[in-house]
Amino acid sequence: MERKTTSEIQAALAQPFAAEDLEWRLQMTFEDSMKGIAVPYVTNRAIMNRLDAVVGADRWFNDYRPWHGSGKKDAQLCGISIYFDDRGWVTKWDGAEDSDIEPVKGGLSDSMKRCAVQWGIGRVLYSMDETIYVGIEKRGRSFFIRKEERAALDQRYLQMLQRLGLQPAAPCSAQCRLVRRDMPGTAPTPTPSNISPLPQIEFTVADVKTQQGLNGVSTSLVLVEPNGKRALGFARGEHPELKNGTQLFNVRKTLQQQDSVVFYLLDSFEIANAA
Repeated sequence: MERKTTSEIQAALAQPFAAEDLEWRLQMTFEDSMKGIAVPYVTNRAIMNRLDAVVGADRWFNDYRPWHGSGKKDAQLCGISIYFDDRGWVTKWDGAEDSDIEPVKGGLSDSMKRCAVQWGIGRVLYSMDETIYVGIEKRGRSFFIRKEERAALDQRYLQMLQRLGLQPAAPCSAQCRLVRRDMPGTAPTPTPSNISPLPQIEFTVADVKTQQGLNGVSTSLVLVEPNGKRALGFARGEHPELKNGTQLFNVRKTLQQQDSVVFYLLDSFEIANAA
């Protein structure tokens, strides 16, 4: 990897992420109107990808320390260290309180996101100071942003970058592969009318389990993409048709995150090797 100057590293770390690489979460919900306030954030996976791409996987590391600064709630500190040729290792720190669900895991995840901002990663999101209302839906006891809101959220983010005179980086995370079919340039390649195109396999099932949760039965999946990468997936209900080796195509899915765990929620799919 070609070595960058300190200013080049700083600029590359701070470059805005592609809209596809951002996640959105609900900051506040209003059940009476089924509306919510949405805010963007960068996942830990995207942060790690950015550090690998800019400085190299062998020239950065993170470190965690428990922190009890408030005396009321435990918290975690995260330090991200980057190696510079002229200065050696430089570390910046930030922290976050433990979350209510999976407390320590949530604290570790949030502290790394805050520490990344110290290096400029995702800092531009603090410039998005407008209140963004979205439609929400309730699943079980939780509220989620409606899927059809995503295109408008991406547009609001890109408009903010345009106002600031900034250009986003190229997409790099798992979500960037979830290309909406109605986006320009995503039309299928024409095929002769007398030839049926082969289905494009999106996942092969490597493991499947049925589990009982508070919101009913769901199916947990380990999915293998064509490039060999593995991903976690969930489908609501029981799916006896899914077995190890089952190949899926025409998968309708959304990328979800609970704490630091990223997974696909499968809404529908077709089986390529069904009898």
